[in-house]
Amino acid sequence: MPVDRTALKSAYAILKGLDKVNVRGWEPREIGDDFEAAITSVEGALGEKMPRLHLPNSAYSENRQRIDSDIVRLKLCQTLSFLEVIHNLSQELIEIGTLFNSIQDEELRNRCADLLSARDHFDRAINQATLVLEDRIRRKSNNKDGLTGTPLVNKVLNTDLSKTVLKLSNDEGEHEGFCHIIRGIMGAFRNETHHHVTERFSREDALKVCSFIDNILKIISNSEVVRT
Repeated sequence: MPVDRTALKSAYAILKGLDKVNVRGWEPREIGDDFEAAITSVEGALGEKMPRLHLPNSAYSENRQRIDSDIVRLKLCQTLSFLEVIHNLSQELIEIGTLFNSIQDEELRNRCADLLSARDHFDRAINQATLVLEDRIRRKSNNKDGLTGTPLVNKVLNTDLSKTVLKLSNDEGEHEGFCHIIRGIMGAFRNETHHHVTERFSREDALKVCSFIDNILKIISNSEVVRT
């Protein structure tokens, strides 16, 4: 059975949150319940039972209303180490954070941040990122035709420098390449996420698309309007 990394990362995030809670001595059993629920999620994501990670009966008081936080913290440490070393989750989260922090366009960050931090439905982040790109092209070129997506790109970004509205580079080859890339983004990502609901994009996929569009937005911002 393949590992469900989305569910695994969700459980890892919950465990990291528990790790930040300052507890000592005997605490209400809800802390133990939250830990057990996260372990059950880990087992579901991995497709196997992991009895060693569960809390022993000795962790609970006689009436099972309170729990020994020292035992919880011991099991929490074991579980986090297991997930970080065996499944590389800590490094993966660092890489995801680094990728998001590299996005410089303020509008892109504001529109996508909450969607990228959600548990699922990451096609929405790609939807918004391509919308920002489309709007930026329209505003930069001052296009009033009401065009969207690929038709807008075809109107504004011609591979022929003598016919284009926006010049993306003084180098003819670079300009042509950028035009093809932007047209490809509209066809491959904008159209799918604007016209269909899809779950095929992971958080990492969405981040990579947003990061790439961030670079394209810089090119649009630095472009020159050569005709109207």
